[in-house]
Amino acid sequence: MPLFAPEQADLGRFKTRFVWVLLLMALAFLILAFRLYKVQLVDGPGYLELSWANFVSIRREVALRGMIYDRTGRLLADNRPSFNLYFTPAFCRAEAFEPTIKRLTEYLGLSDEEIGRVREVFSSTRRLDRFLPLSVRRGISWTELAMVEQHRDLLDGVEVRPETQRGYPEGNLAAHLLGYVGEVSPGELALLKDQGYLQGDVVGKAGVEKAFEEPLRGRNGKLRVVVDARGQRVPDAQAREILHTQPEVAPAEPGLNLVLSLDARLQALAEARFPGLEGAVVALDARNGFVLALMSKPAFDPNLVAGRADARAWKALVEDLDRPLSNRATQQHFPPGSTFKPFTGLAALGAEDFTPATRELCTGGMRFGDHVFRCFRASGHGKIELHRAVVQSCDVYFYRAGIRAGMDRLAQMAWSFGFGSLTGLDACQEVPGIMPDRAWYEKNTRTGFLPGFVVSDSIGQGDVNVTPLQLALAYAALGNGGSLWRPQVVLRSERPDGSLARAYQPELRRKVLAPPEHLALMAAALTGVVNEPGGTAYWRRPQKVDFKVAGKTGTAQVVKQGADRGRSLPYEFKDHAWFVAWAPAEDPRIAVAVLVEHGGFGGSAAAPLVMELITYYLEHLGQVPEAGSPLQAQLPEPGPAPSQEVLPDEEVPVDVLPGALPPEEAAAGRPEGPSP
Repeated sequence: MPLFAPEQADLGRFKTRFVWVLLLMALAFLILAFRLYKVQLVDGPGYLELSWANFVSIRREVALRGMIYDRTGRLLADNRPSFNLYFTPAFCRAEAFEPTIKRLTEYLGLSDEEIGRVREVFSSTRRLDRFLPLSVRRGISWTELAMVEQHRDLLDGVEVRPETQRGYPEGNLAAHLLGYVGEVSPGELALLKDQGYLQGDVVGKAGVEKAFEEPLRGRNGKLRVVVDARGQRVPDAQAREILHTQPEVAPAEPGLNLVLSLDARLQALAEARFPGLEGAVVALDARNGFVLALMSKPAFDPNLVAGRADARAWKALVEDLDRPLSNRATQQHFPPGSTFKPFTGLAALGAEDFTPATRELCTGGMRFGDHVFRCFRASGHGKIELHRAVVQSCDVYFYRAGIRAGMDRLAQMAWSFGFGSLTGLDACQEVPGIMPDRAWYEKNTRTGFLPGFVVSDSIGQGDVNVTPLQLALAYAALGNGGSLWRPQVVLRSERPDGSLARAYQPELRRKVLAPPEHLALMAAALTGVVNEPGGTAYWRRPQKVDFKVAGKTGTAQVVKQGADRGRSLPYEFKDHAWFVAWAPAEDPRIAVAVLVEHGGFGGSAAAPLVMELITYYLEHLGQVPEAGSPLQAQLPEPGPAPSQEVLPDEEVPVDVLPGALPPEEAAAGRPEGPSP
């Protein structure tokens, strides 16, 4: 055996192992090369996209909300620059959350509610939802902005974005009609999420802002921005270098602008001259139902509640006993008093034994069963027919007219004029009011229908309740020949470039039940109310004008009154004052209803304002004011303050006829209605 055989055998085994090691190393390098090829060349675009997602944030570009103008082009709702604070959970480390909240509270004075919302979002959101920014506070001040920007490196996930906030340049002018916007609530978000709304978005809450939310809102877009690891946006110059190869994103589309039928000059006059503490004014185009003015007093400033309202300001409005947020023109109903008498007369004219020449005897009151129903004139009106009964507002005449018509015929006539149902004004919430018939009493009273109910209802007391908007529309129908229109407030919508998007057309609800000849008789009688001596508004008729006004006074009792006709009652128990009218009497262009709550007599408290509004509209509002001119400069000089005392026309003496009630009974005041 050779001497070096073992060594040669070991060398052979070493060579074999070395070859295997080389093969394994070659295989490893081949695998590594393949992986590098796959990662860099095959999967490279996908990883590049992921890397972009790490520092390129796709954010919503909120669309500008459409503007709102009056019929002359006066701006009523706009968009104002606003700095809004956002928090994005994905860009805030867990250990940095509490220090961030503590610093924000120190800089901005965050409320417990705001802190709670941020904590809930940070702890409960998962996955991609953590990249959705939460609106913490809108409209921070310049001082607060400076504090946040100065310490932005210490505020993980916090960013201030320049956006817009809804503004109302005219303050509380037409506040109830325009409405306001606010942050979307959780309940609203559940319904609107599919439409692209997110937490922190604003949405119309009331009025035109709510009713026309869809055209006003526009369409949000998408915007790519470059952010750092804390979610802070990098400077624009650096961002442009990174994003120059990225595809364009969809820009936001602004909402449509709305042009209202409202005339801000007429609205301002109504608000400036309104004589009471509470009440409403409605002015309509009698030819088509478009709203010219709609006022509710007391009002509020929508700038205080737009966006996210200050909690203290909102609480003060909600807890105010005068309910400034409630729209008295549409959301509250009231007894119409004598303004309801024309509809009783029309219902009675449909009865077989009742004609315009039918005369009734008024001795100052009427006995019906065990009750005495008074006339406002204790000495009575004597024998009187329909025309003079309307002109002088004789209660006894319409008691008897209501009895002849019957409860159901009276209700049917009133229903045809829109009482007891919603008018269809989409810009405001409404109540339907109450116009009872026999079935209503059977359902809603313990006694069921009693014959005496129709007596009180026939003069607008009892259970009849209407809204000022309903009454204005009904009188417009009286004057225009029987057309009951659906009220509207938007004339047209326009694109941002001024081109027409949609023109809104008048909508006829129905023709009333009264035949044209009866409507003509009633229109003549209502013209006499204002223009004939003895009419309850004769002393308030416009002077030195080339048109006539037709209308009706109304004084609606709140509680039963004594011999002093309520002068000694507390404010909240005094009568409501009504006046409703249209003009010109022969060819109406405008119909106006004014309600002064607890204002006393309609001829004294409400009629002067109606006459001023009608005169101003017919004589001056063909002139369009220059852009930017203040509203007050467009108003006429104020006239004398309306008296709250009884006017001479409400106390025209007549001889006391045989059969009149004894003076002590006549002085006691009339009851509001029969006791069930």
